[in-house]
Amino acid sequence: MERARRRPVRRSAPPAPAWRRFLLPGVLAVATIGFLVVYFSPLLGVRTVRVEGNDGLSSDAVIQAAEVAEGTPMLRVDPEQIREHLRGLPKVADATAVLDWPSTVIIQVTERAPAAYFRATDGIRVLDVAGVPFETVAEPPAGVPELRAPKAAADDPTTRAALSVLVALPVPVRGEVTAVLARSPSDVRLELTGGRTVDWGSLKDTQRKALILPPLLTRPGTVYDVTTPALPTVA
Repeated sequence: MERARRRPVRRSAPPAPAWRRFLLPGVLAVATIGFLVVYFSPLLGVRTVRVEGNDGLSSDAVIQAAEVAEGTPMLRVDPEQIREHLRGLPKVADATAVLDWPSTVIIQVTERAPAAYFRATDGIRVLDVAGVPFETVAEPPAGVPELRAPKAAADDPTTRAALSVLVALPVPVRGEVTAVLARSPSDVRLELTGGRTVDWGSLKDTQRKALILPPLLTRPGTVYDVTTPALPTVA
């Protein structure tokens, strides 16, 4: 008989150390506890809220509207929610919030700037360049022209046309405008200092009209017509 072949004896691997069995659960437990501490505990909470870009609004008013309480865990601060809260303020055109770790929230505010004012039944409304009424005042703001139109609203075509003309004007000419008269989007006129009037017409060729108006105003006259910029007239 042939001798039976000897099979190699496989030795079983030594058992893993006991500490390895508890390593992964331990790491997960520590990570979970750390997350809970950061997310719920004020240990890494808001200590400072810094406001930038505000002029007409006080920092306290911005912080109150942002609804960021001191001690709120930084991970629970939602920059987009802060932005939405602040855009609810009439004077705020836009806002951003940035988390500056470990404990500071920086809020950057863009305020609406007055472009014109409108006399309404409830007072004098101040409008920005988009036609948004953001403030009601007792007296017209200095250096801001009056808008005379059937109504003043951001979604009103006549309001938008009048303000578009103002924005297109060179800064020196814009400073001479005392009122913008707009009966329709195609019928815009400007009242300037010194009793002068500019017949603008529609928004067609607005940029060209804005270019020819300054040299035209150097001529003596009271009525400056740029409705047809190829043939401007002075009377």
